[in-house]
Amino acid sequence: MKILITGAENPLSNYIENRFKGTNEIYSFTRNELDISDKNLTYEIITDNKPDILIHLDSMSNIDICEHDESLAYTINTIGTLNVAYPCSILNIPIIFLSTSYVYDGNKNSPYFETDKCSPVNIYGKTKLAGEKLIRTLCKKYFIVRTGWIFGEENCFVNKVLNNSNVSMFVCSTETGNPTYVEDLCRVIEKMFNSNLYGIYNCGNPSSTTKSAWVKKIFNYAGIERRILEMPENFLRNTAIRPKNSSLNISLIKNCFDIELPNWESRLSEYINDKLKNQ
Repeated sequence: MKILITGAENPLSNYIENRFKGTNEIYSFTRNELDISDKNLTYEIITDNKPDILIHLDSMSNIDICEHDESLAYTINTIGTLNVAYPCSILNIPIIFLSTSYVYDGNKNSPYFETDKCSPVNIYGKTKLAGEKLIRTLCKKYFIVRTGWIFGEENCFVNKVLNNSNVSMFVCSTETGNPTYVEDLCRVIEKMFNSNLYGIYNCGNPSSTTKSAWVKKIFNYAGIERRILEMPENFLRNTAIRPKNSSLNISLIKNCFDIELPNWESRLSEYINDKLKNQ
């Protein structure tokens, strides 16, 4: 299969490219090579390569930077997605768009379904949701994957925590979500390659947890004793609001693709054990 990947400079894209390149023909582009804010260039590259499927990973994903530069966030996450979706719609190319669990407002007391109302509380979520809507308007063949708290790729949150284990750790005590192991995300994406069950899907490892409990597990599995300083939500200034609850119901993935994801604790334990063995 011929796969085109945007945003090849980021660690998640590198992981996904390496995961699929053995059995597929991969065309990956960094933002310097494919500036998705350039409509004509984006159209030219996609139509020239004519992939069987496109995985759109290029994104302005730093939530706080998005909040401070709303114009750039919309340029990359919304207009850039429009520029990618348009040639896909013209050539009838299926597009896999990595979205975010931050499209939900966080006020629900239980995990979100794909059909729940989206009302993002920060610019990052708003720009990604706008990108979703453009894909749904333009394209007939699309998979929108809402996910968050991804770990397993280089420079992921777990690695950042472990690399800074000698300093005090401040973590929000109330923010809830689903850690998502990157390999399981790839398993879901791979199922979509040969599927026509287009639509929106939540993706994360069950079950939900708080950010502080996740960090405690990271230290626990790594055998590190470290005090976690828990803070109330949005305690720090100059940071974007995070939804209090971004946990996901993932039953649709199981029902549509016959795939059951393992719990995040087992995946985290495996990942950290592998890291320790390879040190």
